[in-house]
Amino acid sequence: MNYWSAIENKLKDHIETAIQLLLIILSVYIFFTAEDHRIWKVPILFLGLISWFFFHKKTKHPIIWILLFLLLIFDLSHSYFWLANHHFMLMFLVLIVISYSYHRQSEVLLKNVQLLLAFVILASVIQKITSSQFMSGNFNYYMINRGTLFGNFLNFFPENHEIAKRNVESFIALNATDPNLHQSIIIKNVNPNVRLISIILVWGTIILESIVAFAILWKPKSTWTHVFFTTMIVGILITRLETGFMALLAICGIFLCRNLKLRLFNVLVVLGCAALIITKYGYH
Repeated sequence: MNYWSAIENKLKDHIETAIQLLLIILSVYIFFTAEDHRIWKVPILFLGLISWFFFHKKTKHPIIWILLFLLLIFDLSHSYFWLANHHFMLMFLVLIVISYSYHRQSEVLLKNVQLLLAFVILASVIQKITSSQFMSGNFNYYMINRGTLFGNFLNFFPENHEIAKRNVESFIALNATDPNLHQSIIIKNVNPNVRLISIILVWGTIILESIVAFAILWKPKSTWTHVFFTTMIVGILITRLETGFMALLAICGIFLCRNLKLRLFNVLVVLGCAALIITKYGYH
């Protein structure tokens, strides 16, 4: 069996491949959030599954997608201030797929994905630029010394990992004190150059995300656009395992990218993130 030919044939139908992967990520996400407000979700799921089981071959409506979208809406209405940013992106992607099931125009679908992806990345850039904590490097400095950024690499350096662990313990102890006492702590750097690394990370992030956002708006299907895009995804995953968000970005990449090898890379990112989410590893 020629495995690469089978992979190529699968990747050529990039819209169907991306939709299938989106359904996997969406189902995993819904499964992990199902316990929240479950007394209200049970009837929604029950009625939706009955509709799909008996009528999915007799109706043109995407019953499963609509059912899952209703659950996303339910979580939004009950936990608006607690939801991660990728919940909103997931909702818009599902809306795009639902609308596609009616109009069946691939160009409209891809244009919607392009605009959504560009907006999400531009919003991320604007949010960072307008944050004094981020632009000063203080946010990255804090997160690195807690072991939140580059935490997986700290596992290879026991001494640095131990410093980060003690810093976290100090923060927990400080949070437990009475704020009226005005107590403070001194944290240790996990690396002598952590301040410089923080500043480099700030400007590297801003520049790369800006390039990607404008490239997606200008040349959404260009190979070079997606080289920068995949570089951004890899960089974020190395820095912090944002599995849920990166899976959605990679799905957008599958929709838009023409290069089969880059499509394959994005598929592997999505499936890898799905495995990490299922095993509750990373930030999902």
